[in-house]
Amino acid sequence: MVLLTLIIGLITSYLGSITPSMLNITAIKLRLENGKKNAIQFAFGVAFIVIFQAYIGLYILTILNQYPSILDQLQIVIVIVFAALSIFFYLKSRKDRQEDLAIDTPKKIKNGFLIGVSLSSINMFAIPFFCGVGAMLNLYDWFLLEPISMLAFSLGSSIGAFFILYHYILLAEKIRPRLQSYTQHFNMALAVLTGFLALFTFFKLL
Repeated sequence: MVLLTLIIGLITSYLGSITPSMLNITAIKLRLENGKKNAIQFAFGVAFIVIFQAYIGLYILTILNQYPSILDQLQIVIVIVFAALSIFFYLKSRKDRQEDLAIDTPKKIKNGFLIGVSLSSINMFAIPFFCGVGAMLNLYDWFLLEPISMLAFSLGSSIGAFFILYHYILLAEKIRPRLQSYTQHFNMALAVLTGFLALFTFFKLL
C-alpha cells in the first residue's frame, strides 16, 4: 500500500507539472545556457521543496477532515476548482499563441540547486494543488490520510517533480524551438482533463 501511494504521488506530480511553466522553462534555459549538471542541480532543488509542499498540503487536508461539514463543502469546491482550471487552461492555450514564453535567467550560475529551491518555494500553486489532489484521491478511497501514506505520497510527488524536469532537461534542445506550440497543446489537454474530472466528481456527488 505504501509503494502504491508513492507511485500515485509520482504520477500525479508528474502529470500536474507536465505543462510548460516557470520551473520547466527555467530548467530548459539552464540546460542550454549553463549545462546539464547545473540544470539537474536545479531539478533536485525543486524536488526537495516539493516534499514539504506536498506534505503541508496533505496536512491541511487532515485538519479539514476533522470537520465533516467542511469536508462536504470541500468536495463541492473540488468541482468548482477543476471547472475553473479547465476554463483557465483553455483560455491560456489560446492566449499563449501571442505570448512570449521566455524567462530570463542569469547566464552564469554556479549552483542550480539554490535556484531550484528559491523558485520552487515561491510556487504558490503547489500546496493547494496537493491538497486538492489528496482530497480527490481520499474521496475515491485511493489514498489514506495517515502519516506513513502522507510521507510516501510526498516522496513520490518529489520524485515525479524531478522526473518531469529531468525529461525537460534531456529534451531541451528539441523542445525550445517548439515550446510555444507544445504549451498550447499541453494546456488544451489539461483543459479537457480537468473538465472531465470536474464532471466526474460532480456526478459522484449527486
